[in-house]
Amino acid sequence: MIARRTLLAAAPAALALPARASDLKVRGSKAYSESAMVMTVGLDGASAMTLRFCRFPVEGQTWLWCHVLHEGRFYAFTSHDLPCTAERQAGLQMGRYDAAPLKAELVRVRRPGALPAVRLSADLMFHESRSAPHGPGKVPGKITCQFLSVSPLETRVLEGREEIYGFVDGQVEIGGRRLTLNGLAKFHEQRQEAARFDQPFNYAWLAGDGANATTLLGARAGGGGWQLDGVEKPLADLVVDPPGDERRVVWKYKDGSSDTGRLKALVRYEIPIYDRRWQGSFVKGDGPGREVVGVMNDWTNGPDIYAAAKARAGV
Repeated sequence: MIARRTLLAAAPAALALPARASDLKVRGSKAYSESAMVMTVGLDGASAMTLRFCRFPVEGQTWLWCHVLHEGRFYAFTSHDLPCTAERQAGLQMGRYDAAPLKAELVRVRRPGALPAVRLSADLMFHESRSAPHGPGKVPGKITCQFLSVSPLETRVLEGREEIYGFVDGQVEIGGRRLTLNGLAKFHEQRQEAARFDQPFNYAWLAGDGANATTLLGARAGGGGWQLDGVEKPLADLVVDPPGDERRVVWKYKDGSSDTGRLKALVRYEIPIYDRRWQGSFVKGDGPGREVVGVMNDWTNGPDIYAAAKARAGV
């Protein structure tokens, strides 16, 4: 069981942060950008990992995020000032997302008639912190694993974004400890020509026995869907509590039915973006008729999307 001290009880900082020059380089840019990410959480909630790259080829900038949870201890590495080549990776048969001069990469290979194969690795210096600054910390960590694709989400969460469910198999060495990753997982790859982190959102990936979901709540509507026992159920909307240690969720399907769940944070953490803080969490709780684990992330820049969703639902 995750120790209570892993919960981030304090509310996110209300005051604005000083904007970093590296972030201002891409803030508001509608030039092409692309991202790729693998996330995984063990069904027991004892371990979790995410590795994300976001490339801005026009501005020549790469963002790298990597987070590890293991038996109540949380480690973070983020950097927004890494170089980026002009070549676009998302459209290639073999896309290589890396972070030179750092040792970290995600390699995605598209295979005819099959789902993509994904391999990732990282050798970084982490912070043991839930509100870590950008840049290297003092804790060495190594990740080597592969993502095994099982099924795609047919329902589009965003145009230009691919969501694929599966498993992760690999090893992590961090803080002098070693763990095996063999949990439920998701891979996404996204390309867009719109400003990133320009609008508020709540994003979630949840998974359990025979179940996977990817959902996105924005200012005007919620979308995405569940895969439940082999049947995909697209969302018409969703209602979710604001960021907190425990959150109630109502998933409203296009067929007129709905499900209710409750998610508890295994850990909550923050990443400085522009002059604000992105809020992330690994979660565990109740989904549609089964226990689920996953992630729930929030960007609260703008109107109150949580109150607007409740108003639409009449609750």
